[in-house]
Amino acid sequence: MENMTAEEKQHSIEAFLSIIRKSENALAHMKPGATQTKLLEKRLKAARIGTDVLHARWEGKDLDVSKEDLKEAKGVLEGLLLTLPSFLEKLKPGSGQRTYIERRIKAFRIAVSYLRDSVN
Repeated sequence: MENMTAEEKQHSIEAFLSIIRKSENALAHMKPGATQTKLLEKRLKAARIGTDVLHARWEGKDLDVSKEDLKEAKGVLEGLLLTLPSFLEKLKPGSGQRTYIERRIKAFRIAVSYLRDSVN
């Protein structure tokens, strides 16, 4: 994963930033304290940590995240990784949506790998 092009790295960062934006927008319209709200907040936190991990690894930035938060983010992203391939089955090859999901899957895999390294 260290042999990624600058474009591939940028696509991975953008995949996480897109998730963050969409999650923040959705949270703004959700009822505080609801189960779905808490789940989305957890996913948003994991996405932010995922972005931080990628930046830390690729740009030599410090990662100021507790080991517990790293473990939690790893678990959340691993769980999301299990659900994403099912979306691909419904999308036409070459479509923009399929490319978007493929990039998200790749970004999650990379982040989970780096999180695994950080936790161990």
